[in-house]
Amino acid sequence: MKRVKKRIAEGLFALLQKKAFSEITVTDIVREADVARASYYRNFDSKEQIIEAAMDDLRDQLLSDVDYDDDEQIFDRENARAGFEKALAICLVRKADLLALYDNGFGSMIQQTFNRYIVEFAGNVSADSLERYKLYFISGAVTNVLIEWLREGAKEPPREIAALCVDYFSIGVLHA
Repeated sequence: MKRVKKRIAEGLFALLQKKAFSEITVTDIVREADVARASYYRNFDSKEQIIEAAMDDLRDQLLSDVDYDDDEQIFDRENARAGFEKALAICLVRKADLLALYDNGFGSMIQQTFNRYIVEFAGNVSADSLERYKLYFISGAVTNVLIEWLREGAKEPPREIAALCVDYFSIGVLHA
């Protein structure tokens, strides 16, 4: 995100930790972000658009450094563990923001972000293929584990949670 957009997003997320999304005004956001009202409207049309931009930024960060040569490699056990570990580590940095979103009724946006991430991560799984449901199965599980792990204080390291989940997925989902 560009500097001003980032400040606006940080302002909204800081406010989400103090009050409900429905109670936050544009005035609150520009005051918290210390930007001009015109800067807000130059970058965003709504509060929801700020969240969408933040989720796009998260997805882009999750996809950075993905370098598998073929689509089947996502289902390789070690690649799945490494990808899940990376996702958990990235989300741990954004723990407060993700939990604030979830607690304010934006769990579906988090889920959509992970759906888009895993579909892009997997590559060319055909929209007509039954394999696409494997992706949504993994995405739903990842999102639920992520939220509960963050909510419980993320006591276990990302590597441990990733390994545990890959063990569960290995039954019919991942390649040994």
